[in-house]
Amino acid sequence: MATRGDHPDNDPKVEQEKGLNRRDFVKTGVAAGLGSGALLGSDELSAEGSKTGTTQSTWDYEADIVIAGGGCAGLTAAIRARDLGATVLVVDQNFDLGGRMLHSAGRLSLGGGDPVQQRDINGESDREGLVTVEPVEDSEELDDSLELLFTDITDWSVIDPKGQSPYRYNERELARAWAENCPATRQFLIDNYVRFSRVSGTHGGGGLSRARLATCFLMLGDTTDIKAGTITAEDAGVADRERSSAFAPVRMNSASRSVGPNAVANGAALSRSLEFSAREKGVQFMLHRRFDEIVREEPVAGRVLGIRAGYSPRQHPETGEPLQSLWQDGNIDERRETVSLRARQAVILASGGHAGNPEVRSMFYPAMREPAFPTSGRALLGPGGQDASALIAGLRVGANLAGMQQNVSYFTTFHISTRLGTRDAYTGMMPGHATFAFSGSAGF
Repeated sequence: MATRGDHPDNDPKVEQEKGLNRRDFVKTGVAAGLGSGALLGSDELSAEGSKTGTTQSTWDYEADIVIAGGGCAGLTAAIRARDLGATVLVVDQNFDLGGRMLHSAGRLSLGGGDPVQQRDINGESDREGLVTVEPVEDSEELDDSLELLFTDITDWSVIDPKGQSPYRYNERELARAWAENCPATRQFLIDNYVRFSRVSGTHGGGGLSRARLATCFLMLGDTTDIKAGTITAEDAGVADRERSSAFAPVRMNSASRSVGPNAVANGAALSRSLEFSAREKGVQFMLHRRFDEIVREEPVAGRVLGIRAGYSPRQHPETGEPLQSLWQDGNIDERRETVSLRARQAVILASGGHAGNPEVRSMFYPAMREPAFPTSGRALLGPGGQDASALIAGLRVGANLAGMQQNVSYFTTFHISTRLGTRDAYTGMMPGHATFAFSGSAGF
């Protein structure tokens, strides 16, 4: 668990003997398959401190792994690190976990012969027997391999509606690593309470030659129980057409065609399942806490030691009450203005979304420099969401930005609202979730 910095039992040498290395961390595919954060190795500090005089007592908290960001990359990295025996502390600027993943459709195109493709080829159900409909795709559409997947996502001949080649300029080494880890990533998600529908087609970025997309779902039931895979109609937002819930900011959709009767799906089925698993495994969370900077041995040199994070409380715009996360177990209630968090083994930067930072997003897509373009999910994430903090921190320690040409063809940078009378570009939110008040209305 995360500990106060002056705890007598915190011997970094003992922690290093556990042996958590990059190869062990990524080999199950979590980082490569779900969009990893940057993995920055920590030092091997003794209790006497670094060359700059940074002693152990100057750290407010310590953990083996400190993760900036509690969204898709952050939660999966935290689970993987706990599986390897590390103590993990996650900081996130929002009041709840999940990031944009919680606001998504929960659709994942992986492939390469992943377990869900194999399940559907064999005409089987999932291990809990929740999937009761027949496979949607013919077996030849599911017969996939790592080589075929890699070829698909580097195929220069594919042209999108804008006449551009979205796969041609993919980094081949990164694409290869991603492809090789897709099957293990799907299994990792299954092992952490994520349920997948039948495979049906593939969405942008997943290649064209095979069907690879499966949607995350839960089943309507009398209780919300992640272990059992059930959710109440109220939590799913289907009891009332004009209400969502604290569990799901966007009403969940029927998945009866790809799963069976009473199945509902969207990003909440993915995000809440991963969050539940992380909390169950002992990951600790410091919310309302903005990642500010990486701490190194020297101001601009030396090993990474940890991070500093500032207090970023979100309050209800009408009542002024502090917003609270859906689940509390594992939360650390820390309200000091700034805290220093020491990472005994590594810092993982998983807060790299850049859509809320006009200066950074314009480096990827120059037309998006105009600050007036809305950030997708601003109501959910708040003004500190998607601020490119991880990208900026990475640049400061000498990293390069890759894939900067890849925002041109896909609407990943911003959305234009399809409704009037609402402040958010994502218009699916309804009353029931705490952040609906930031949207003002559902629009018309």
